[in-house]
Amino acid sequence: MKLQKKPLAIALLATLSLPAWGEENHAHAHNESNEKQQHTQQPAPDDNAGHDSHDHGGASEDAHEEVTVLELTAEQQKMLNLQVITLQPKANATRTLTVPAEIISNQYRTWVVPVRIDSQVQSRSATLGQHMEKGEPIATLFSPAMAQLQSDLQVAADAWRRVNNLGRRTVGNQRYLDARGDYQALRARAKGYGLDDNAITAIEAGNSEKGVYTLTAPDDGLVLEDAFQQGQWLTAGSALVTLVDESELWAEAALPPSPGLQIATGTPARVIVGDTSVEGRVIQSGHRLNPVTRTLAVRVAIPNAGHLLHPGMFADVALSLAAPHGALTVPEEALTRSADGDWQLFVEEEPGRYKPVEIELHGQLANRRIVTGMEPGTRVVTRGAFFLASEMAKSGFDIHNH
Repeated sequence: MKLQKKPLAIALLATLSLPAWGEENHAHAHNESNEKQQHTQQPAPDDNAGHDSHDHGGASEDAHEEVTVLELTAEQQKMLNLQVITLQPKANATRTLTVPAEIISNQYRTWVVPVRIDSQVQSRSATLGQHMEKGEPIATLFSPAMAQLQSDLQVAADAWRRVNNLGRRTVGNQRYLDARGDYQALRARAKGYGLDDNAITAIEAGNSEKGVYTLTAPDDGLVLEDAFQQGQWLTAGSALVTLVDESELWAEAALPPSPGLQIATGTPARVIVGDTSVEGRVIQSGHRLNPVTRTLAVRVAIPNAGHLLHPGMFADVALSLAAPHGALTVPEEALTRSADGDWQLFVEEEPGRYKPVEIELHGQLANRRIVTGMEPGTRVVTRGAFFLASEMAKSGFDIHNH
């Protein structure tokens, strides 16, 4: 039974599928017939048609290039008050490079006042943030080592006075030299312990309290740090206070690495903090990149009359640098953005015809910007450039045909 039904099933399937197959072939033939008729009805192609089709890309570029040129009538130019300048390089020009910076203490005018011998703080005279003058007391301390020094120095001073009064011939050369040497050595040790001339004179006269001494400010300055308390024992070398003279501060600027960029010592600089602007000069320029920020450090010294600025403030530093030879500059109003965000200028091909050309900016020259990508003698639009860019944006022009 299976052998008998199998041929019958195959035949049935073939019969059912035949109309669809035949209809498909019929449609295919009909389409071929229509295509032949349409082909015969079309006019013979021109010999140049293939060539035009082949150069379609070039034609599109030509048409696109034409559409990027804006044309204005004389009346429109007058209405816009359109202004055009001719680019010419300036001799001995300078440019301004503005970079971020931080105000820091003048490290050359900063003093760390340490404890020179193991001592205990008895009382303090200086407070954090206080402006001190040279010789003002910072703290009074006690030290057994100081007591021994005071006794030895008083004895040596008395011996030296007697020998010196008697004279070298009377006491002999050796005794004279020994007395003077002992006295000078102990006096130098007292200075090494941080005593000033007035304190040493008081010790020699026997007017000092044994073991008690006072450390004073080595120069005028602000108490920037103090890390001691009354009654505290401090070991030799411990910092008592840090004083900084704020009459002159530093602005440490961070420059992005740029091949060939050199900031010479003495370069004029303007430090800007908010609405405050202070003129300074470069005193140091780094030659190695910061491993963390990947920037070059440039240090600017600035006067700080009236203590307007303080360490820790953020600022901008405007460096006055020599402009590249033959640099071309334009005012800010001449700059616009292209469709892809690049800077551009509108070049006057002829009066009334203006074409956008992309350029690159390379710093600032006074109130103008240095540009590259232009030749000297090129005429560019200044006033009215924004209007031309707006009209181009409305028309959907795209210079690069992205």
